[in-house]
Amino acid sequence: MLRYEKAEAPQELTPEAIQSEVERILASEKFARSKRLRSLLRFTVAQTLQGNADILKEYVIGTEVLKKPDSYDPRSDSLVRVLASRLRVKLKEYYSDPGSEDPLVIEFPKGKYVPRFQRREQLQTEIERKLRARNAFSQGRFRADTLNEASLTEAARNFEESVEADPSWPAAHEALAKVYALQAFLGFRRPREVWPRVRQQAEAALELDEMSADGHICLGLVYAFFEWRWKEAESHFQKAIERDSYSGAGHLWRALACQLPAGRMTEAQQELTRAQELSPAPFLEEGQALALYFAGNFEEAAKKAEQAPSPVWGARLRALTLAAQGRIAEAIALFESMRAQEPGRVQILANLGYVYGIAGEAEKARGMMAALLERRAAGNWIANYDLALIEAGLGNRNEALTLLQEALRERESAVAFLAVDPRLAVLRTFPKFTGLVRRVVWTESEESRGQSA
Repeated sequence: MLRYEKAEAPQELTPEAIQSEVERILASEKFARSKRLRSLLRFTVAQTLQGNADILKEYVIGTEVLKKPDSYDPRSDSLVRVLASRLRVKLKEYYSDPGSEDPLVIEFPKGKYVPRFQRREQLQTEIERKLRARNAFSQGRFRADTLNEASLTEAARNFEESVEADPSWPAAHEALAKVYALQAFLGFRRPREVWPRVRQQAEAALELDEMSADGHICLGLVYAFFEWRWKEAESHFQKAIERDSYSGAGHLWRALACQLPAGRMTEAQQELTRAQELSPAPFLEEGQALALYFAGNFEEAAKKAEQAPSPVWGARLRALTLAAQGRIAEAIALFESMRAQEPGRVQILANLGYVYGIAGEAEKARGMMAALLERRAAGNWIANYDLALIEAGLGNRNEALTLLQEALRERESAVAFLAVDPRLAVLRTFPKFTGLVRRVVWTESEESRGQSA
């Protein structure tokens, strides 16, 4: 028989039942010798039951429970945060042993000073939801390591399930925001559809954990690749770096999303070097190869591309560096080999069409264009930027510029690199192209760029 089988009141979340649970906790050996923890638990529970949960802030707890003077400043004195952390640990220890059969459970969510009251059966249900969230998260993290469209689609589904199962878990929102951002950045989904979802998940993560570095990175990506608001983007990357100073991710994406588009190649290389010195970030090797390619350092870009964990990305960048060096036949052979392995990959078809175009094989280039247009007609997302590459390779400048204008209208991520993409070199002398660049790249004030966009 359970210890409280005869006591019906504790089964319900009445104030009397909750207060009885507080007394059981305080009577345990875990809390017998800690006056401050006892006072903190009593005070926070009492205020919550009286309807005063909104006053449970660090300053109030410091002055009321710890008897700090009115001049108490929580920013310079962390005692309340430390005490709250100890209380969470002690409660966890209590419910793992002496209180393992208590019909009610009192807990404090991380970062909060307002206690939460639950019946034991409710807690079991919540644990099941959290386990489901963690399992889905694990699957998503495994799949997200493969930077192809199918894997990222499955990873997004896993992280969506994780968010649904446990919406209070910041890591699930962060992971979903990152996968959405990769889908948009790599051209796998329509940007107007997916970038707002990145913002939504990043803001949810920051609402739950204001110190979320990944939340700031994802917001930086939204500002850079979707809104072209470069100052705000760089501000968020800086916040990410401040919040996780040993991670390379903030440095990596500041280089790719802010410095490369603006042609600040030296700064970008320095930032990427800094990223490499810190904790490894996904996409780092690919990002380094891409930066070298955009800087015109094709031999070094090819070497770095060979180190990329993603074989498709590495091979694609190697093929592009071969084409840029005039080794067209080798580039075509490599792209055709990739096409044989993944016949439907849009970026392979687009780049193969571009290379066939600069090789003078117009019929084959138009064949790649036809294949992509057929997929678009079937309802698949095909980026205008990818189609513009084929037209540029064919030397069809007006057609390429029209497609790039449409890419700007759709706010495709790749347009951020208009000024530095070697594949568009044939368009750079045209005033219309210069006008497109000015609408996007960090060359004007935020206000004038916003008006022209």
